[in-house]
Amino acid sequence: MHFNRRDKDDKFLLNLYKRLLYPRMVEEKMLKLLRQGRIGKWFSGIGQEAIAVGSTLAMQQDEYILPMHRNLGVFTSRDIPLKKLMAQWQGKMTGFTKGRDRSFHFGTQDYKIIGMISHLGPQMALADGIALADILDKKQKVTLVYTGEGATSEGDFHEAVNVAAVWNLPVIFLIENNGYGLSTPKSEQFKCKNLVDKAIGYGIEGVQIDGNNILEVYDTINQLANELRKDPRPALVECLTFRMRGHEEASGTKYVPQELFDEWEKK
Repeated sequence: MHFNRRDKDDKFLLNLYKRLLYPRMVEEKMLKLLRQGRIGKWFSGIGQEAIAVGSTLAMQQDEYILPMHRNLGVFTSRDIPLKKLMAQWQGKMTGFTKGRDRSFHFGTQDYKIIGMISHLGPQMALADGIALADILDKKQKVTLVYTGEGATSEGDFHEAVNVAAVWNLPVIFLIENNGYGLSTPKSEQFKCKNLVDKAIGYGIEGVQIDGNNILEVYDTINQLANELRKDPRPALVECLTFRMRGHEEASGTKYVPQELFDEWEKK
């Protein structure tokens, strides 16, 4: 893995590292709380933090982001108070959903985050709607929406990307390809070699990057966002990464070959 700092000074890189470390430390604490029975479940994003952190920091603070269940780095990078997040995860009345949910099914207009929809595909259409509203209001803004490789098999993925392409909506569709949709490996889900190749069929720009390289993630999203603000259109970004834990902590990882863990742990 090669990290190209380009024109970034030491202060910027140090801040980037702190932003990357923060969600990992929070997650490690949450896993302890889970074992203690103090939270109900947890969808770990350990090993995938660079995607959420790098892409969020590349966006403007007033631009909407639609994250998934492993994108804790989106919330921490938008500086949501940890006390408020903990209240959400522990099902307290002071949480975002006032105790009705203990996961990431929540959003906040104050931080321009839209709550995730469990099967992920439908939230891509919401990103289209936000981008269309910005176009109608003559705002030079970009919307960032995350999805997984599993959700690319849903009809919602096709509809959202196709509409964005035809209407030239400034949306960055970010695919976190971590190799498994629940317990289904990517080899059993689609025949194409790279998910980014789907962009060709929609006539839009597509780029595949190393999702574990935070500088590559930041630079790619930053460049695309700048271009899309000036010249509205969608783009598809495939971030290659790996899920180091189960779909959620109770499901385990027995179906994943150990050599994959050994390979990706180094990254």
